[in-house]
Amino acid sequence: MIKTLRQAVLQEKERFRIPRSVQHLIPAERIWPDGIFLCGRKYTMMYRFTDINYAVAGKEDKKSMFFAWSDILNSLDCGAAAKLTVFNRRINHKEFAKRILLPMRGDALDGYREEMNQILSDKVRGANGVVQEKYITISVCRKDIQEARNYFARTGTDLAGRFAQLGSQCLPLDAAERLRILYDFYRAGEKEDFSFDMRTAMKRGQSFKDCICPESFEHGSDYFKLGARYGRVLFLRDYANYIKDELMNKLSEVSRNLMMSMDIISVPTDEAVKEVENRLLGVETNITNWQRRQNASNNFSAIIPYDMELQRKESKDFLNDLTVRDQRMFFGVLTLVLTADTREELERDTESILALGRTNMCQFAILREQQIEGLNTVLPYGIRKIHALRTLNTESLAVFMPFNTQEIMQERGLYCGVNPMSHNLILLDRGKLMNPSCFILGVPGSGKSFRAKLFIILVVLATTKDQILIYDPEGEYEALVEALGGVSLPIAAGSSVNLNAMDMVAGYGEKNPVIDKSQFILSLYERISKGEHVGPREKSILDRCVEQVYKQKEKYGILPSLPELRKILLQQPEQQARDLALMLELFTEGSLNIFSQPTNINLKNRIISFNTRDMGEELKELGQLVITDHMINRVTVNWEQGIRTHIFLDEFHTLLQQEYSANFFDSAYRRFRKRDAWLTSMTQNVEYILDSVKTRTMLSNSEFIVMFNQSEPDRKELAKLLHISEQQLAFVTNAQAGNGLLRVGHSLIPFVSDFPKDSSLYGLMSTSPRED
Repeated sequence: MIKTLRQAVLQEKERFRIPRSVQHLIPAERIWPDGIFLCGRKYTMMYRFTDINYAVAGKEDKKSMFFAWSDILNSLDCGAAAKLTVFNRRINHKEFAKRILLPMRGDALDGYREEMNQILSDKVRGANGVVQEKYITISVCRKDIQEARNYFARTGTDLAGRFAQLGSQCLPLDAAERLRILYDFYRAGEKEDFSFDMRTAMKRGQSFKDCICPESFEHGSDYFKLGARYGRVLFLRDYANYIKDELMNKLSEVSRNLMMSMDIISVPTDEAVKEVENRLLGVETNITNWQRRQNASNNFSAIIPYDMELQRKESKDFLNDLTVRDQRMFFGVLTLVLTADTREELERDTESILALGRTNMCQFAILREQQIEGLNTVLPYGIRKIHALRTLNTESLAVFMPFNTQEIMQERGLYCGVNPMSHNLILLDRGKLMNPSCFILGVPGSGKSFRAKLFIILVVLATTKDQILIYDPEGEYEALVEALGGVSLPIAAGSSVNLNAMDMVAGYGEKNPVIDKSQFILSLYERISKGEHVGPREKSILDRCVEQVYKQKEKYGILPSLPELRKILLQQPEQQARDLALMLELFTEGSLNIFSQPTNINLKNRIISFNTRDMGEELKELGQLVITDHMINRVTVNWEQGIRTHIFLDEFHTLLQQEYSANFFDSAYRRFRKRDAWLTSMTQNVEYILDSVKTRTMLSNSEFIVMFNQSEPDRKELAKLLHISEQQLAFVTNAQAGNGLLRVGHSLIPFVSDFPKDSSLYGLMSTSPRED
């Protein structure tokens, strides 16, 4: 036995004690609030890490992730042991209700909330209600707690940095969080909530073990019983010569209460090289002795036996890995524990695991007369009581890849669909993103409007204060808005609704509000001029006159409006000013003057939809700009009052077709983000966005993008911009309506969405003419 392994065995060795109660089965002796446990002679610390999208990554991305994971394994300290744990647990119903379900508000919308809660609950039941969590536990022998705390501080920082390179977060767990994990295993399915306060427990003289231990424990030769539940520990006895990197994921995909752990002991390279050289020397000695015996029998042409030749080759390859290929030597053992409600169910689940192992040319075995030791080995205490160790190099160990697909189940998050890889809900809190702006992209009929309406419904049902503003060019949001208690405003010539295009509230703009308003007027003229030249002279005149309009307000209290701007233009000496005034006449004195009158809409309503369906082509381009500018004013007012604004812009590409309009909206986009306005933009014409540098920047900087079925040219451009692999593009190629790909931060997550058609919410959201 080499020195490292001998030390590891000595560190795990404890005096045998006959357990007198279920509390004695728990190997932790002391705990500290920061999450350090003392188990026997070892101090242990546990870290939770998030999943990444390994299963749907491209070949090159997978290779990069594999090497990054290998680097993490190589970085493990030789003086410490590591335990990699994957925990499948069923969702606690009280926890689910608290984190996901919409609370009742006692208003007219509670019926919709009940329906949405039922839909979410059905989705969870359809996915078997299993949540997967991943941990790494580091255990080390130190003289006292302070030395251990210093060690874990350094180790935690190093792990966090290395996992971040993989796109994963690695965070330490405090004592209450670690105890909660053990509680979820020991007492799975119990209805009472877990709570633990160390100060209160110390005052009462209670042990932390009392909070997590099961009511009873029965020990059999090949199973155990926790309370009313049955359990069994298995270990990986025989390994295949070649193991696929999906073995661990296939094991963890079993939709049962299951915990799986891989204990890892790292060996120093110099010691490993010496050990392998000794093994190689032993193999060469055996071969030489065999040849000497053959020569003594006058058999000079004997061929070296295959098993000896194989031992020589494997030893040379292992030595080459250590000395040339930057591989490390490890000892490892894979153990897992299953729990079930009945003995028969446990036997079926056990056979499923054994069959899964045989399918992958591995052999699992049931631990006989070692179920207690196996249980304490699997659980993330950081100790190892099973000695069925296997020698592995870095690549062989890295094959047990714990990553599969990223899960997003954030408390009070928006429902975005179901992850087809894990079958769990995708719940996203956009407020936790660096930039909450969202783009919804897809061909006609792919589900863009349906998804936008779903987001609107979820925002309205989840909050009581946020305001929602909608730009609705086709009038398709009218029924939804009215059902939710909002108002749909018809913006058209002859309508009773007026919006003053020159409105400007306090705080308008990024720096100088008049300069930003001047940019708005230039955008306005760009649209009404219909391609006529608006050159530097015209721009200078407009800039001068806009400033005079707002100075009049300061001096004489005259309300800024387009008629006032036209009046000032007519007072200018230049012929160009009179030409500009003439362009404006139709929209001030003529029949299209709805943006020249004082604003007369009630702005107190939570949901306001600007319906431009009946707006003529002559007025539509101007209307788009005025509505956007009005939204900027509403965002500014809401921001000062501490109210979040949600803005939904349909047919977003129509706002970007002219230069000054694109510049104006680029500025508006930044102002929305800075003033707590969550912008959701929808378009079927992705090429308009990708053709402009400004809008490409908007798209690439957005932390949340919903991609439905895409045309071939759009797929290629999006793949370049967002670094989407061929495997991930498959989810937006000929995808069914409602299914696609999410980009959340830098992660790409596939989703499917099957909303029940017999619900009243579906009737409000569907835009399919076949379902009218």
